[in-house]
Formats: sequence, C-alpha cells, structure tokens
Amino acid sequence: MAFQTPDSDFPSVSGDIAVVQSSRKGWFSKITNGLSIGNKIKFGYSLALGVGIVGTTIGLILGDRYQQQALQQQQNAFKEINLLYRLQTSILQTRTYQQQLIPLVANLKLYKEEYAHITNTHAPEIKQVWLELQTYIKTTDYTNEKHRENIPLLLKTYEGVTQTYIQQLEELSQQLDLSPLTEIKIAIAQRRLLKFTNSELALKFDSISDELVTVINTSYEELQVATTTFKTVAQIRIQIIVASILLSAVIATLLAFLTSRTITHPVKVLTNVAQRVTKESNFDLQAPVITTDEIGILATAFNQVLHRVKCLLEEQQAAAFRQQQMQEAQLLQSEKMSSLGRMVAGIAGIAHEINNPVNFIYGNLDPAIEHVDDLLALLQTYRQEVPSPPLAVQDHATEIDAEFVEEDLPKVLQSMKFGADRVRQIVLSLKNFSRLDEAETHAVDLHECIESTLLILNNRIKKGITIERCYGDIPNIEGFSSSLYQVFMNIINNALDALEEEHNTQDKPRITIATELQDKNWVVVRIADNGSGIAPETQEKIFEMFFTTKPTGVGTGMGLSISHQIVVEKHGGRLICKSEVGSGTEFTISLPVQKQYLPKDTQL
Repeated sequence: MAFQTPDSDFPSVSGDIAVVQSSRKGWFSKITNGLSIGNKIKFGYSLALGVGIVGTTIGLILGDRYQQQALQQQQNAFKEINLLYRLQTSILQTRTYQQQLIPLVANLKLYKEEYAHITNTHAPEIKQVWLELQTYIKTTDYTNEKHRENIPLLLKTYEGVTQTYIQQLEELSQQLDLSPLTEIKIAIAQRRLLKFTNSELALKFDSISDELVTVINTSYEELQVATTTFKTVAQIRIQIIVASILLSAVIATLLAFLTSRTITHPVKVLTNVAQRVTKESNFDLQAPVITTDEIGILATAFNQVLHRVKCLLEEQQAAAFRQQQMQEAQLLQSEKMSSLGRMVAGIAGIAHEINNPVNFIYGNLDPAIEHVDDLLALLQTYRQEVPSPPLAVQDHATEIDAEFVEEDLPKVLQSMKFGADRVRQIVLSLKNFSRLDEAETHAVDLHECIESTLLILNNRIKKGITIERCYGDIPNIEGFSSSLYQVFMNIINNALDALEEEHNTQDKPRITIATELQDKNWVVVRIADNGSGIAPETQEKIFEMFFTTKPTGVGTGMGLSISHQIVVEKHGGRLICKSEVGSGTEFTISLPVQKQYLPKDTQL
C-alpha cells in the first residue's frame, strides 16, 4: 500500500463504512436528512412560522368566504329591491303621464311635453330595468341563492306587455290629427285616449305595479334573512380564526421540538462513539452516519480519520520493510557506481598510459608515410634511369616481390594510422566516460556523447545489429556530460537487450538514433529500436524505481528511473517512451539548450 503525504486527501472509506439509517426515523427526519444544520434550523422555524401563517390565513379565508357569501346575498337582495322599485316607479309614472294626456290635448305644447316624458324617460327606463331583471335571474348568484319564483313568474306572466303598451301608445299618438287644433279633433283625441286608458292592455299594464308590491315584499323578507345570516357568519368567522390560530400554535411548537431533536440526536451519537474510541483505543469503531448535513459530514470525516489511523498503523511495518529494501537497493547501486568509478578510473589511468605511446606512434606515422613516399619516388626514378640494373639487384627484387611491397606498404601505413586513430578515440571515450559526479554544468556535445557510448558498446553492436544515425544540426547544450553518458548507456543497452532477446526475422535488428533542434531552444534525441515493443501496462511503470522485467540478478530496475531523474530533475528536460507491441520502442529525450527546471506537476 503506497504511503500518502500528510497534506494529501484521506482515502475514501465509503466501501468500508456502512451508512446507518435509523429504524425509527420519522417523516420529519426523512425530509430534513439532506439539509445542513443551518438550513434545518431555517427549515424548522420557517415551517413552524409558515404553519402559523398558513393556518391563520386559512381561517381568515374561510371566515371571509362565508362572510363574503352572506354579504353578496345581502347585496343581491338590495339590488333586486332597487330594480323592482325602479320598474314599479317607471310603470306608475308612465301610467300617470299617459292619463294626463287626456286633459292636455287642448294644449298642444303641454301635451307634447307630457308625452315626451313617457317616450324619452320612462319608456327607456322600463325597457332597461326589464332587461336587467331578465339578466339578473339568469346569474349564478341568483340561482345559487334559491330565491322564490316571484320575479321569474312576473317576467314570464307579463312578458311583452310593457313593449306592447308603449308601442300602441306611440301608434295612437301618431294616429291623432291635432294640427290644426279644433274642437272636434280635441274631442276625438280625448275619446280615443280614454278608450286606451281603460283598455285591457292598459289594465294589464297597471296590474304589473300591483304584482310588484308582492314581489317587493318578498324581496324585503329575503333581505332580512340575508342580514341575519351576515351577522351569524361574522361570529362564525371570528371562531374559525381563533381556532386556526390555536391549532397553528400547537403544530408550530411540535415542529420546533422535532427540529431541535433532529439536530441534537446525531451530535449525541457521534459524541458517544468519540468517547468510546478515546477510552478503548479501538479504531475499528465507526460512527453511524444518520444525516448528510454538517454532522453527517463530520461523522464521515471522523470515520475516515479512524480508518486512516488504522491504515497508517498497518502501513508502518510495511513502510519500514519497504524503506529497508530501498536503502539496500540504494546501497547496492552506490556500490555498483563506486565499483564502476574505480574501474573506469583504473581504465582511464591505463588509457592515459596507453595514450602516450599511441600519440608517439600516431605523431610519427605522417612523417613515416612521407619518407616512404619519398623512397618509393626514388625507386621509381632509379627504374627510369637504370632500366637494366645489376643481376644481384634484380634477384633481390624478385625475392622480396618489390612490386607488391611498393603497392602494399602505403596501405600498411594507412592501416596503422587508422588503428592508432581508433585507439585514440577509444582512449578519449574512456576519459570522457570517466568524468563522474561533475559539480558544474558545461557545454556538452550530444553527438560526441552518443558516439562515445556506441564505441564502448561496440562489442555488443557487432552481433548483427545495425546503427542508423540521423543527426541534425544541433548546438551544444548546457549540462553534465557524465550523467548524459549514463542516460544514453541505459537506453541503448535496453534497446540492445530487446533486440537480442526476441526479434522479427523478417526485419534486420536496427537501432535508429536521430537528433534535431526544436523551437531554437530544445534539442531532441530519439533512440528507437524495431524490437518486440513494450506492453501498455508495462509502459506505465518503466520509470518507477525497482521496476524491471528482467530476471532476478540481471536487472535492478533503476536504470530508467535514474535516467528519468537525470533528464527531468538534473537538466529540466523531458523523457518520453512510446512503444507498440510488435513494432518496437522509441525513447524521446528533450533537453533545453540552456539549463532550466520544469514545474513539479509538468506532465512528461
């Protein structure tokens, strides 16, 4: 189990902690379970206040509703009486003015004024009130109040009487010929008006007012009933409001109690568990998570702390063992590096001793070649000047095969020069590779580092492996050459291991090394092989310390980890591995021209 730093988040223990639900949880707790403590308090008291307000409001609404119904009934009674009085007054006035027309026939001006009162005022009023009564009896208020059938019966009985009366009166007035006014015309008009006054239609018109007296009396009785009902409803309204206020107060008190209990109960449960953990030092205990508010979050965090403490106690032994392994591995690596340092230092000393005579030989080869060229030129001149040399010279030339010596000697000298130069390069590579633990950065020629590494590994490369160089024009970088030697050695060694272990026979084993300059500030080195590749699950772990796929005793699992540390931490670069099973592996090393440091959270 990996150790986490103190500032890291606690691991989730949702799989280990059972969320305990109370079997006696009521409806109120179920509603408020997901609320925070502050919201529970607000919810509880808002609910209590809301119940009080809603209860009082319902009481007011119910009381007002009944009171409004009684008031509406009373208003309808007043409206009904008003309409009936208006109809009665208009009928009586019309009848009175119509009867006064008889004596006013002799005075045409007064006759017209009196007749105008009927046509312009009372006749339209009768028509208007009659329509209003017809509309009124069809309204919902009238039908719901269950009135007596007096008004509908009156309207049905005398339907069309008022219109017919007014119409016949107008027709009679138009038939009367009063201009010019004569005694005969006056007498005729008076007789016809008197006859109309005593006609059956006029008498039926008069009976409407008589019927209205009974209807109005009935309406007055209904008005008294409505007034009594209004007073009774007013008292009931007060009783409903008082009862609703009392009931709301009781419910609000109960809700306040439930709110308080919902908040305090989880706190008491958590406190009891904490006290038990303190007394018993039992970190297997878990606090029941009853709610999801702050107390529930606190209980979950408390359980996570207990779980974390338990895990830390269990990890101590494993961490100590792992630390011991790490120290042993580091000690082993230090010993290897120390041995390598001593060995390389010894080789460097030997190489230095070899370098002196090699330099002596290499330095004298050019003059020796010049001398040989001069002697061969002299021999050629001798042949030209002495075409027939003495017999002894000819015999000796035949014995030593002079023509072959003349042809082969320059080749031997060039081969000696090439060999001496090769020895010098090997000595230089060993001297470069022997510079361990450099303290200061310096200009590093990456091509020289790569070539020196390949030269040291030449014995393994000879086994049928092709090295393809695709070098670009790159500048020297600021860094540590000995550390970069180690990086190239580890990566190329791994590539050689992959090619030696298993390879596709259709392709020749090949390692491609390419360099290029990117963005003028970065040098990129790509080392790719056409081996069997690395599985995706393995790629995720290749830079981890002690991870290796090689058999025990062959690999330590530290090469790529150290290489990653050198490139990223020591040079501020990037080391990326891309591999596909069956196609090979490519390591990309990106190094800044000027040394810099990447943030710790940079994704590589």
